[in-house]
Amino acid sequence: MTATANLDPRTKLFLIACLSSCAVIMTDWTFLVGLFLVSVLLLLMFGVSPWGIIKKAKMLLNMVIVIAIMQSIFVPTGQALITLGSLKLVTTDGLMMAGEFILRMLIIVASAGILSTSNSREIIQGLIQWKLPYEIAFMASMGIRFLPVFAEELRNTMIAVQLRGVDMKVLPWRQKIEVLASLFQPVVAGALVKSKALSMSIEMRGFRACHTRTSYLVLKCRGKDYGVMICAGLLTAIIIVWYFLLY
Repeated sequence: MTATANLDPRTKLFLIACLSSCAVIMTDWTFLVGLFLVSVLLLLMFGVSPWGIIKKAKMLLNMVIVIAIMQSIFVPTGQALITLGSLKLVTTDGLMMAGEFILRMLIIVASAGILSTSNSREIIQGLIQWKLPYEIAFMASMGIRFLPVFAEELRNTMIAVQLRGVDMKVLPWRQKIEVLASLFQPVVAGALVKSKALSMSIEMRGFRACHTRTSYLVLKCRGKDYGVMICAGLLTAIIIVWYFLLY
């Protein structure tokens, strides 16, 4: 584990907030590519392998690509690349929007990789010490933990499809996209069923039984944490101002 990975969880949350804010605000290819490279660099600094993150989220990224292609089909502006009579199926503007969507999702996946260097208890405590209500902090932590659950649900669905004799490797791209698009609903339904079971188990353990909670774990920011947050905040403000001045 690198020295950067030992930063306070609040510092990592602040870095992720900066990355996510820039990814949502910016719509230019140049800035998004640069932001993606910065997120990859941060992954390496935190001792997280970008290739390992891609392997773990491979099925999720495949679904992201399918959604991006579907999004590009329904954008009629720009030069038509693929047409069906008078109907524009794929356009240059559609592909640009699809590429921007993929870059944003990759930045979010990289942010999740950065946050994975801290355990969920530290993340909850960091949010609580930011004066966030415990229920909201716990909900955010559960959302982070549900990313691998969602990926596992997608992987199990793909295995079920393969057991029925469908070989994704030999299917043409059109049929492969149709299969992946049809898997979206059962995957989401399976994740919702698991989330319902989780909520019931939490309530049975007396969640929110007491109005106040105490914590044995208390996080303390050090000098390097403040330095990283100040530098990240200043750089984010400069990049956003520069972006709006140019575009």
